[in-house]
Parts: sequence; structure tokens; C-alpha cells
Amino acid sequence: MRSIPALAGLFTLLVALVTGCSAAGGGPSLAVPDSPVGKQLQWYLDAVNRTPIPENELGEHLSEAFLKEIPADKFNGIAKDLAGLKLDELSSTKPNELAGVTSIPAGQKYDTKISVGDDGKIDYLLLEPQ
Repeated sequence: MRSIPALAGLFTLLVALVTGCSAAGGGPSLAVPDSPVGKQLQWYLDAVNRTPIPENELGEHLSEAFLKEIPADKFNGIAKDLAGLKLDELSSTKPNELAGVTSIPAGQKYDTKISVGDDGKIDYLLLEPQ
């Protein structure tokens, strides 16, 4: 799950499609697991609501390799279109990896995968429009 170059291209391409897609709205958010990856997912769900996220904060949550592939300005450009992102469903839960479905208030749903490295920082993040 930790292919950084593939991540950069897919994250940029797939999430960039956000603004053109919408569907019916959703209900309350699902609880995020209390695990290393769950803590980072919760940070991300909160952070997309307050872009731009400062570079030093991104460095606290994203791996160095991730930030080399997706610099702060690009990350913030994508994140701003995801305000209100919430977790709707979990299909796989491991201490360092999660997979499930997220959505934004406009109704667009995303197949979402996130993982963290041994340092607890996000090293993989993919939101693919359904």
C-alpha cells in the first residue's frame, strides 16, 4: 500500500475531480478507530476544514517521502475541496492501515485508503471518487 509515486499521481488526479461530482448528502460520521492510522485520519478529517495547513503542521503528520511527491501547496490545493469530509464506512482496519468510504457534504463519496509508517506519519493517502 505504500507506493509513493503512484500515490502522488492518483491522489492528485482522483481528488482533483472533486468539484465536478455530487450526489445525495449523508448522515453522521462513523467513529474513527483509536490506532496510529486512526489518529492521522482524524487529523486529516479535521485539517481539510482549515486550509491552508501550515507546512510545519504537514511535516508533523505526513512522511518526508509523501511531502516530496505532494508538496504543501499541492496538498492544500486538493484538501481545500474536501471541506466537511467525513468517514462513512470502514472495510478494513489494521493498526497502520485503514480502508473505507468517506464523503463530503455535496454528497460525493470516495473509496479511501490511508496508511502510516513506523514513525506514525501518513505515508499513503488515496481518495478515489466512486
